[in-house]
Amino acid sequence: MRTEGQFPYHLVPADEISQRVTRLQHRLQKKSVDGALILDQVNMYYYTGTMQQGVVFVPTEGEPVFLVRRSYERAQMETPLKRVVPLNGFSQLQATLTDLGLHTNILGVAEATLSVSVFKTLAKAFPGGTFTDISSLLGMVRAVKSDYEVGLIRESGARHQLVSDAIPAMIREGMTEWELGAEIHKRMLALGYTGITRISAFGGEVIVGIVSFGESGNYPTASVGPGGLKGLSPAFSLVGGMKKLERGEPIFVDTGFGYEGYFTDKTRVYSLGVPSALALDAHQVCLDIQEAVRCRLKPGAIPSQIYEEVFNEFVSPHGFEKHFMGFGSNQVPFLGHGIGLAIDEFPVIAAKVHTPLEANMVIAVEPKKGLEGIGLVGVENTFRVTAEGGESLTPGADELTII
Repeated sequence: MRTEGQFPYHLVPADEISQRVTRLQHRLQKKSVDGALILDQVNMYYYTGTMQQGVVFVPTEGEPVFLVRRSYERAQMETPLKRVVPLNGFSQLQATLTDLGLHTNILGVAEATLSVSVFKTLAKAFPGGTFTDISSLLGMVRAVKSDYEVGLIRESGARHQLVSDAIPAMIREGMTEWELGAEIHKRMLALGYTGITRISAFGGEVIVGIVSFGESGNYPTASVGPGGLKGLSPAFSLVGGMKKLERGEPIFVDTGFGYEGYFTDKTRVYSLGVPSALALDAHQVCLDIQEAVRCRLKPGAIPSQIYEEVFNEFVSPHGFEKHFMGFGSNQVPFLGHGIGLAIDEFPVIAAKVHTPLEANMVIAVEPKKGLEGIGLVGVENTFRVTAEGGESLTPGADELTII
C-alpha cells in the first residue's frame, strides 16, 4: 500500500490475480479455445490489477501475457503478472504470442465490449484465426466474489451509508434535483467515491445516480433501471433536473458508490413533510418484496424461480403489477442484478435466468413502484449470497424517511 494524501493507494494482491486467472482458465478449457484476448478496461483490471492501453492474453494453461502500448512503465508498477511486454501495434500480437510458444488458432473475445473497428483490426492481426464470444463466460467468473472483493464492497457499503445519513440535512424546500445531486456528489467524493459509476451495458458511465422529486421519478428514460428522471437537457439526462422540491412529494435517491473500483447500489426515499398514504403503503410493500427476495438469495437458488415465487406470493396479491419496477415504459423485467466492478453484472433476478446462485455472488435487489401523480417509491440494497440468505452490504434504515 502506498499512501498519498487522504486516501490509500492499494494494489491488487498477487494471489488474488492468480486465483482469478485460474478460474478463467478452468472455464476456457471447457470452451475448447486456445485462450482469451481481453481488451476492455474493466476485465483488464480484473485480470491484471491495472488499466492500460493494451491486450491481455490468457492461455488455457500457463501464465498470461500482458501486452502494453501505454503505459508500459505503469503496468510494470501495478500488475503482479510476470509476463509484461511492450506492444507497438496490433500487427505484432500474433508474432509476439507465437514467439512465446502460445497457440492462437481459436481465440475467445468479449463481443459485448468489442467495437466493430477493433474486431476488424484483430481479425487482420490473426489471419486465419477463429474468434468466439466469451462475454457470458467472463461475466460468470466475475459474478462470484472473493473474500477480498467482498471486503471492498463491504467498505463501499459502509461509506455509502454515511452518504445516505447525510442526505436529510441537505434537503430544503425549493431546491432543485440538480442542487441536491450536486451536494450528494460532493459528499460522496469527500468519502473516496471514484467519481463515476460504471455500467456494463454499452460501456456506459453515470454520475451520482438518479435524484428525482415527485413525478420526475416517472419521467421516461433510457436507463437500464426502473428510475425515471428528466435531467438538465436531452443531451444530459443524468443526475436530476431543475424541478424544485415541494413538500410531501417523494424524494427518490438512487446512488452507486464506488470504492477501489467496486460498487454498491442503494436507493432511499425521503419526504419533506408527510407524504401521501398511498406512497407510504406502496413503499412498505416494496420493503416486503425486498425481504422476500433477500430470504431466497442462497447458493443453489434459481433466479427465475425466485422471480416467479415473489411475483406470485407478493406482487400479484397486492395488485402491484401496474407500474411495478418502473412507471409505464420505464418498467423493467427484473427484481435485482449482480454488481461488482460494474453496477450491472451477472446474475439477474429475472424470469429467463436459470443459472443457480453461488455463495459470494453479490446482488442489488431493487423493488420499486411508480405512482401516477405522485412519483416513485421503493428501496434498493446490495446483498451477498450466503447459506442464510442475503447479507446486506448496504446498512441503514430502509423506511421512507420523513424530514
